[in-house]
Amino acid sequence: MSLDAELISLDLRFIEIKKMLNLFNEKLILLPEKQMELSAKIRDSEILNQNYTFLREKYEEAKLNVAIQTGDASLLDSARYPKNPINDNRVKTVIFFIMIAIGFSIVIIFLIELLDNSLKTIDEVEKYNLAILGIIPSINSDNRNINKYNFIKKILKIKKISNKNVKRKLMMKEETKSPISEAYRSLRTSMLYSTDKKIKSIVVSSAGPGEGKTTTVANLAITYANLGKKTLLVDTDLRRPVIDKVFGVPREPGVTNFITSQTDNYKSLLKETEIDNLSVITSGVIPPNPSEMLGSQRMVEFVKQLEGEFDMILFDSPPLIAVTDANMISREIDQIVLVVKVGQTDKKAFHHTITNLKNINAPIGGIVMNAVTNKTSYGSYYYYYQQYYHYYGK
Repeated sequence: MSLDAELISLDLRFIEIKKMLNLFNEKLILLPEKQMELSAKIRDSEILNQNYTFLREKYEEAKLNVAIQTGDASLLDSARYPKNPINDNRVKTVIFFIMIAIGFSIVIIFLIELLDNSLKTIDEVEKYNLAILGIIPSINSDNRNINKYNFIKKILKIKKISNKNVKRKLMMKEETKSPISEAYRSLRTSMLYSTDKKIKSIVVSSAGPGEGKTTTVANLAITYANLGKKTLLVDTDLRRPVIDKVFGVPREPGVTNFITSQTDNYKSLLKETEIDNLSVITSGVIPPNPSEMLGSQRMVEFVKQLEGEFDMILFDSPPLIAVTDANMISREIDQIVLVVKVGQTDKKAFHHTITNLKNINAPIGGIVMNAVTNKTSYGSYYYYYQQYYHYYGK
């Protein structure tokens, strides 16, 4: 029994030894591959050590070179803080920016004056040998704001704000004691005594649109009516008539009805107003050929009939720079008055208008300076009117 047990034990040991032999044989087969991998790792390690040593040497050489280059520098004195560093810098900075602001403002003012091509002084008008008949203060501050930077709008090609909805005030009716009303009375007086010739018909126009010709002619008509004169206001602006809206009367029938021979009785065109001694004739239907109609023989007959009936006839006409309507009618009337809006009327447009009127020998009566404010070159006049207003009361 002991021998059998010993044989079994030996068999088991033999089996285990055989397994171990097979395992070692397998590992022996893989040994060359592992050895090659180990050799590669050793070689990589050596290369990295060599690179590190090389870079370390270069780094030390660079440190040495830097030390050699700066070796001649020496400290002369240590830096010191100023006694009042903040205050000194603040004063210098403020002065610097004040000087910049002043210089910038001077440049802006110079550019504004250089680029502003509007009429602002009496001298610019009087060089044409034209009399200043009146100076009218500004009625509406909104209108001043609209045109305050008109020259900038021209440069930037901004579309001009339309005057279509501007309210035209009858100051002679609404505020009879205001300085503006007194200015219109002064204008009337100047026109009455500006010439020895008897004046019965007057055309009121302007170089460009939105300069206050309609407001001026309407208030001027009221001043003549208040003087006891039988006055007629005729709307010959056959392109954009507004007299009917100003006085609240129907537009038709009007001037065009007489010129087109629809009627020979001008009295049928008369429309009474709330103002004593003042009648109006509106434009009528807007025609396609206003200039030809105003220059026709019928217009000549129309003016003559009116002059035989009324003491004073005032005509509201279109601006002169773009159309010839006022030129056509100006040959049949006694006097033409031009309205100039201070700070808006273009010098070139005004020059062109005066030249055209003189070329046709139009009877230019003078100039009305409109929309004067305390910010324009006519500030003394504006101050006078304000003092008058406060003296007599609102």
